[in-house]
Order: sequence, then structure tokens, then C-alpha cells
Amino acid sequence: MNALTAAADEAHYYASLARSRAARAEQDIHRLTLSAAALALDAVARLLTRPDREDAVLDTLALAENYATSRDAGPGALPRDFSLAVLDYLTA
Repeated sequence: MNALTAAADEAHYYASLARSRAARAEQDIHRLTLSAAALALDAVARLLTRPDREDAVLDTLALAENYATSRDAGPGALPRDFSLAVLDYLTA
């Protein structure tokens, strides 16, 4: 498995985690915020297959991280230091 595939798999994993936490969220704002994070993380994984991926991946990753760690995500938010290894791939 190459670094690109590993980065996409990681993005899918965290999208699944965000979806799972959204399903268990008790407030609509938490559910919506975590669902938005999941959608953005899925987009990161898809963008990794595009030739012009770097700028788009970075922009979408920033959006995903903002949603995933937002106070609006409630108790299901990912840790503040959450980051994807996709950044390692892009900066390698």
C-alpha cells in the first residue's frame, strides 16, 4: 500500500468515526456538525485521486478538521490535536 492509499484509508476511517459519533449525538447541532465533518473527510479521500489534489485536499482537510474539532460537535468531537497523515503525504 502506498502513502496515497494509506492517506485515503485514514480519511475514510475518520469519516466513519465522525458518522458513528453523529448517529449517537443527542443534539441536532452536534449531529449536523459531525455529519459535515464526515462529508468533508470523504471528500478528502476522493480528492486524493485527482491530479490537482494538493490545494483542494488542503482546503477540504482544513474544513474537515474545523468541523471535527468544533465545539458545535459536542462530546463527540475529535480531539483538538486531530490531524490526518495526509499532510505527511503532501509534504513528503
